[in-house]
Amino acid sequence: MLSKSTLVVPLVVGVLGGLSFDAASCRENRRDPSTGRIRILYFGDAFAGPSPYPVYANDPLTTILPIRASGFHDSTEVIRRHMRAYMPRTEAELRSGFDMIIVSDANVQSFRAEYFNWFRDAVVRSGLGLVMIGGLETFGAVPNYPGSWGDTAVADVLPVICLPEKWESREGRMEISQPENVFVKSLPFDELGPMGIFFGCNIVALREGVAPLAFYSVLFKPLQYPLLCFWDVGNGSSYAMTADWTPAGGTNFLRWPHYGNYALNLAIYVTGGRIPEDPLATYEARRLMENYRNQRQTLEGTLDFVSKFGANVVPVERMLAEAQQARSQADRFYLDGEIDKCIEGEMRALRMLDSAFKRAYELRDEALLWVYLTEWLVVASTGMVCGFVLWTIMVRRRLYREVGETKLLPA
Repeated sequence: MLSKSTLVVPLVVGVLGGLSFDAASCRENRRDPSTGRIRILYFGDAFAGPSPYPVYANDPLTTILPIRASGFHDSTEVIRRHMRAYMPRTEAELRSGFDMIIVSDANVQSFRAEYFNWFRDAVVRSGLGLVMIGGLETFGAVPNYPGSWGDTAVADVLPVICLPEKWESREGRMEISQPENVFVKSLPFDELGPMGIFFGCNIVALREGVAPLAFYSVLFKPLQYPLLCFWDVGNGSSYAMTADWTPAGGTNFLRWPHYGNYALNLAIYVTGGRIPEDPLATYEARRLMENYRNQRQTLEGTLDFVSKFGANVVPVERMLAEAQQARSQADRFYLDGEIDKCIEGEMRALRMLDSAFKRAYELRDEALLWVYLTEWLVVASTGMVCGFVLWTIMVRRRLYREVGETKLLPA
């Protein structure tokens, strides 16, 4: 059932969003004009466990503001506190401060009524990307989590029609239906295997003119439901994933090695960006970025450790700063889509980081040398003292008095 608000903007939505096309071909790319990054507002289950939140928080392409809005994971008071603290105060702040809105298993009752109009208008008029991810609290929801998104203004810009309290609890497999779609082609969905099995999905109806990118095929049953759907609407676009991408419904999907690439490429796609033409090179660049982050954290921990022993870590800190400068330049290439230059920059930064590691380990060994020497002296001196005491008592018998005769007591 469509919302009452559908009557307010049917002409706008119908004319501007009638058919589904590739995002990069028909809309302006939404980015932060000062940094070139995609600014994401994430409602729902970012903190509930494994989710794409760490991917979005660490990748140079994206920044993210998560807001708790899942009634399953958080109390009403926690949700209200988060909304008061982090939700944009005005519609203008939402439009100017963000490029993409994610609603992932977020309960409709967590939001004030005017927010739904903000979301819809931000997509249609300002070109934001809207993503809704399945779970028990999104789309038509289920009886235990009342409130259907189909009764809100957000329904006007979704690529599917929410059906109240319609849920498929049987396991289903993702089956790609548009392999030539630019987003689908950017990911190796053919390698999903058992990681493409989900544990439930929202049952929805297709909006006219929208062709699913993938179906939810119920295992061992001739049943299919829309799983991945995309729609260009107004100046923006929207994307629906009717199954979950977090536990428990998306537990298998989380194990996919390209889970992070899926989240990042989706952010590019729904904000009108250009999907990288060479996915393998992009994956390599992101892998190098992750390696750099991990190694830098280890190096910073090592420097913190050796500095406690008085080691001079200034030379290593300078090397680390130079490596970070090289990394920042590589990030700029990444944001500009120059992936080959990004890979070269990341490898250069990693080599510089490796040199800093070697010097840090030398400082660690120098610092620990005195620790080892001190411990050896303590152990050696303790052994000498104990030996002298033992020799005095047992050999010299200084504490014993010689007895002239002994007496045996009668039994």
